[in-house]
Amino acid sequence: MQELISILKIIVTSNTLNFIIMVALLAYIIKKINLNQTFDKAIASVKSNIDKSDEEKQNAQNLLSKANDLMQKLPEDIKTMEDNAKAKLDVFRKRIEEDAQKSIFNIGKNIDRAVSLEEKKISNLLTDKTSKASVEIARQHIAKMLDENPDLHKKFIQSSLDELDRINL
Repeated sequence: MQELISILKIIVTSNTLNFIIMVALLAYIIKKINLNQTFDKAIASVKSNIDKSDEEKQNAQNLLSKANDLMQKLPEDIKTMEDNAKAKLDVFRKRIEEDAQKSIFNIGKNIDRAVSLEEKKISNLLTDKTSKASVEIARQHIAKMLDENPDLHKKFIQSSLDELDRINL
């Protein structure tokens, strides 16, 4: 019995036996906790994240490719926009020139009309002043002639009376 106790004592103090017990306990705990399923879930999650990352990388590469294509087309697009802008500028310039020519022509016509109207006004004014001056000169001339020759006065009165007689009222 002593021997049995000493064997048990050796077994209990032995590291190998302790290791085996610990492994058995870990195996039991792993089986109970279902650690394999937890590892499988973690592995699946990591795999899913890697797949997502690969997919996002592919999307980013596609976007980069599209951006590079756009960058390569950019000088051509800029050239096209510049050509369109030049064409529009030419059309606007021509339209502005035409409108300016029309405006200048209309202004010239208006100036001609205004000058013509002013010429008529001045002509009428001069004619009126000339007529008044002529009447005044004629009156002064007649008055001078009547002063110089009083017989003419009688002759003009007689002539006016003769004219009145000829008018049949």
